[in-house]
Amino acid sequence: MKKVTILISLIVLMMLSPLQFASAEENYSDLYISVGDAIMKVKADDWDSAEKLVAQLSSDWEKADVPENETSKKVGDSISTLDDLVKEREKEPVLDALSDVSHSLVALEKEQNPVDQEEQRGQVKAALTPVLDEMGQSIEAKDADRAYESYQSFLSAWTKNEKIVRSQSIPFYGKIETQMGFLRIALTQDEKDFSKIEGIYGELNSAVEDFAAGKNLKSDNQNYSLDTLVSLLEKANQSIDDGNPEGAVPHLEKFLSVWPSVEGDVRTKNGSLYTELENNIPVLAGKLSSENADVDAIQSDLTNYQKSIVLLQDKTNYSVWDAALIMLREGLEALLVVTALLAFLRKANAASQQKWIWAGVIAGVGMSVVAAFILSTVFSTATAGANREIFEGITGIAAVLMMVGVGMWLHQKSTMKAWNQYIQKQMGTALSTGSVLSLALVSFLSIFREGAETIIFYMGIAPSISTGKMLAGILIAVGILAVCAFVLIRYSTKIPVRPFFKIATFLIYFVAFKILGVSIHALQLTDKIQSTQLNSLPIVDWAGFYPTLETMIPQIVLLLVFAVTAVKIEKGDRKQENRAA
Repeated sequence: MKKVTILISLIVLMMLSPLQFASAEENYSDLYISVGDAIMKVKADDWDSAEKLVAQLSSDWEKADVPENETSKKVGDSISTLDDLVKEREKEPVLDALSDVSHSLVALEKEQNPVDQEEQRGQVKAALTPVLDEMGQSIEAKDADRAYESYQSFLSAWTKNEKIVRSQSIPFYGKIETQMGFLRIALTQDEKDFSKIEGIYGELNSAVEDFAAGKNLKSDNQNYSLDTLVSLLEKANQSIDDGNPEGAVPHLEKFLSVWPSVEGDVRTKNGSLYTELENNIPVLAGKLSSENADVDAIQSDLTNYQKSIVLLQDKTNYSVWDAALIMLREGLEALLVVTALLAFLRKANAASQQKWIWAGVIAGVGMSVVAAFILSTVFSTATAGANREIFEGITGIAAVLMMVGVGMWLHQKSTMKAWNQYIQKQMGTALSTGSVLSLALVSFLSIFREGAETIIFYMGIAPSISTGKMLAGILIAVGILAVCAFVLIRYSTKIPVRPFFKIATFLIYFVAFKILGVSIHALQLTDKIQSTQLNSLPIVDWAGFYPTLETMIPQIVLLLVFAVTAVKIEKGDRKQENRAA
């Protein structure tokens, strides 16, 4: 069920990204991204997300077009080992296995795309050393303006060559990036501390020289994550609140030290935020050290970045009860139809024909399972790689649209008179055919239609809930439905339907509100929808509320639709009651 995708969503996605499914030159970028993201999730003890990423890695590897040789066999073996270990959820073995996968991928890529690493290091040195020499002369002369111009030149040269450094040595890449951030802070302060600037420059220069010489640098193995960045920004804001703006600077410097270890997690989810953080955090830190700093504006920026990073972290994980509600609301509608059919046959003294209704129910369930299997088999690859966020957004919005219809239907049937009219209509249609097979067809179509809707709804939340929670929710719902079925079938003529339908309608509206927010947020993470944040409002994960205009406006519209519908239905009911009176 979890891997099922919906054909209409696939068509919409292909309209948004028509070239996404075209054949392209084979590369391993998706594999590296999955490995990097998995490392971050394991360090954060987010095992559900880590298992999904490892499964994605395994799937992408199986589809990769690679030569069959000893090197590619090592990649496959390392991924297979990782797939087994991640299920045991022991951090160190899994991190080691991820490292093995990364190293084996690097070896395969080098084999297929041989490069001269020494020559590349020479290229980096040739590009950066002249600019560093000029920067050193400016700093020695205490010429701040010229030193900053040299820094900008270095930044330009670094941008063109940083991929080489990152591919050969993550530790050197991190050290150079960190020292660049420190240098930018020092050069943007009003009062320049040239002794400090010289020290930072020395560290930067030696890092470049050591990399060019092919030296090794020990990696920082601390378990940094996006939570670390959020925590550092919180501490910086707290220092500002305490009236000590300069006390926030060390926290921002620590941010820059941590940044190279987690920047990949930001870059793969929000490229524009990645650029802003990398460029602006050093500037903000430099301004905080200045006497005439606009502290309020700086704190506003820091708060904005803090919320942006929080939004990047795992999207709302639906609970077991969210999964149960989907099965409940869909099962209840189908159950009401079946109950109506059975109740009518009992009243018509034709209980012996109930077997045809149950035959229709079984056929409907069977066809729903077949449809799920076909969709899962044919379209399972549609949720691969970067598209998983887009699919969650699209299918979630599709689910919300269907929920609106379901909610309105329930609301309309919330009076005893409307419910009795509905029963009579369904029974009349069945009996008018003069055949018991029509009864089976009514029950079959009711079950199959609800089964198809259930597939769409579960696909809408599947990327944000573990398989275990989803199955638990389904089993709970099945148990509740079994009890409801017994009660409805046995006491269908005695149950007060109004409270029952009111509660069911409220639950549907609530889940629709939540899924709409989560779905739009998922599209924001892929830059398909812009994100205009409102810093004065909190994030409410359990309700799917994210403080951005793009999520709030559709949710407000949805609430208005619900409100207008409720008012119209209530007015209609009162008119009918007055006419009857």
